[in-house]
Amino acid sequence: MMALLHANAARAGLSARIAVVIACFTATSLTAPDASALPRMSLTAGSPCGTCHITAQGGGARNEIGWGTELFTRMVGFEKIGLASWDEAESNQLLGGKVAIGVDVRTQLARLGRPKAKATGKQEAGFFSGFTEAEKPGLVVIPMFFQPYVTVTPTPWIALTGGYNLSTVKLGPKEAFRYPGQSPWDAQLVLHGDAKWPQLRLGKLQPTIGVRHDDHTILIRADALEPRRPAIPAGYAEYGGELNYQPRSWLRVDAGAFMNQGLFESMNSRPVNPMGANSDGGLAWLGRVSLLPQFLDLGINTWVGASAFGSGAYLLLNGFIGVGKNELGSLQLEMSRSTGDGAYETLNMMALASYNVKEWLIAEVRVEQATAKAVTKLGARDATTRQLVMGLQFFPIPYVELRPEYRLILASDSEGGLKSEYALGQYTLQAHVFF
Repeated sequence: MMALLHANAARAGLSARIAVVIACFTATSLTAPDASALPRMSLTAGSPCGTCHITAQGGGARNEIGWGTELFTRMVGFEKIGLASWDEAESNQLLGGKVAIGVDVRTQLARLGRPKAKATGKQEAGFFSGFTEAEKPGLVVIPMFFQPYVTVTPTPWIALTGGYNLSTVKLGPKEAFRYPGQSPWDAQLVLHGDAKWPQLRLGKLQPTIGVRHDDHTILIRADALEPRRPAIPAGYAEYGGELNYQPRSWLRVDAGAFMNQGLFESMNSRPVNPMGANSDGGLAWLGRVSLLPQFLDLGINTWVGASAFGSGAYLLLNGFIGVGKNELGSLQLEMSRSTGDGAYETLNMMALASYNVKEWLIAEVRVEQATAKAVTKLGARDATTRQLVMGLQFFPIPYVELRPEYRLILASDSEGGLKSEYALGQYTLQAHVFF
């Protein structure tokens, strides 16, 4: 850990039927990819999110194909660890396919917060540099998600799906963990008949903002004033509805209207509320367009698109580009810009490259920068956070993912004429157990 800080700084045997479906869909799908909880999967497989998830947006509950695909994403099967009977399971569905179950458990081990100065006899108190004169932030385990899902499908064109994040509940000595604006639960009615018609989602759901990532530490949905607390947190959901329409394999349009309580809670907890003080109880809106060309002869899948999301004086714009080679790797570029009340302004950029060493071992490098400006009670505030993340996505057995990473963070923050800077390098570990 290296830091520079001024004294005033704050802060599986699946049935042959399912296997054939998976193989055929991957080989012949003409539907272009969209941004899913793991966008690289879509870019390197050439399949849309709805192939594996209940909703076109991706994320959340998985269908039978998604469950089966992950059964075979592993270094070793269950039989190697004495659980051969688990490899004989044929589905995550019950009652003749009318009910499906699943769960997501996600935690992270990391040091959070700014390093603190340690005064020595060789320098003035409150100012330091180097590795040995800093007090490291504490190493903590963050229980991001422990969310079981249930999906009921009474007919092929109606699905009721939802889940509750138990990490947000205080149970005995366990402390609850919830970001401002993060919903403890989500539930939605999904209507999708003929493929030529839009999918309609109604309930408490997450708007399709930009690209939906499964890592809450990505800076695209943060702002540099509070870089470790996302402005649009994982698990964000609002009451409302959204249409997802893909009239052509290469074109998708999304539009929605939502209540804004969760958004207001998140923004009101920040140094400046860019929505404006009287925006609670209003509406939020979403528009998104993406072009999704595939070059099947070359095995290349791409997307390019933009989204706009806003409420009150707050406006968030996202632009994204992605390209992937089947079973090889992907490159994603994304930018977000937001504006709002209090002279609030952010500009975030990210480049993410992945390489498939094996189908169960993915190497990733991510470079990010987030900048933010606002006028607070102390005066003009200007902050910048840069982040380099290098790591692996390792699937040792079915339904278990480990992400060992090295992170280097460079941050600066000035307010009312006072400035602080720091750098923090650390090893972190994310663990994801899902079904």
